[in-house]
Amino acid sequence: MNFLEELAPEQRELIISLPYKVGLWLSHVDDTGGDDASQEETQALENILKAFNQDVFGSEALQYIMAETINQRDKWDSWSHDVANIPQSCQKAIDILHKCLDEKEVNSYKQRLLEIAEAVALAFREYDSLDFAGKIRVYIMYYSDKIKALGAKRGQKSLDQYLNISIRERKALDTLAHTLGVRYG
Repeated sequence: MNFLEELAPEQRELIISLPYKVGLWLSHVDDTGGDDASQEETQALENILKAFNQDVFGSEALQYIMAETINQRDKWDSWSHDVANIPQSCQKAIDILHKCLDEKEVNSYKQRLLEIAEAVALAFREYDSLDFAGKIRVYIMYYSDKIKALGAKRGQKSLDQYLNISIRERKALDTLAHTLGVRYG
């Protein structure tokens, strides 16, 4: 018996659905690129969930969760109607997990949620349609962030990766990281 079976059905569904919902929420944050971006991000979400399901080096609890997320693919459509309050849902799920898992397992789950959201953000380059002045602003933001990252002695995304994450997506990722209590950037 794994820990998921010990949870109330609504708690279990919340925890299992969040990997999908987080990615979908991030996809809906920025509608730049229209249907093309949405389709690419949705496909990226499905691919990343499948890839993370194959990850045998993660925590045991995370493996159960990801397997259930994939196994319940038939519920993804119904899960897609409730993605507006993802930060609050994440906090609720983390509170539930703290009661039944150790800190390492909870941290793995939190990190995985952020990784899924970031992978979706990287799936489509929203900045391609900017005018010259807009592109200059983005380059200034990138180099400003790069200087901050060097000062904080943390890694920085490549310019190519940076250009794939829009300002709205970046703000959403920051909000999600703050809610989860993990570092982003």
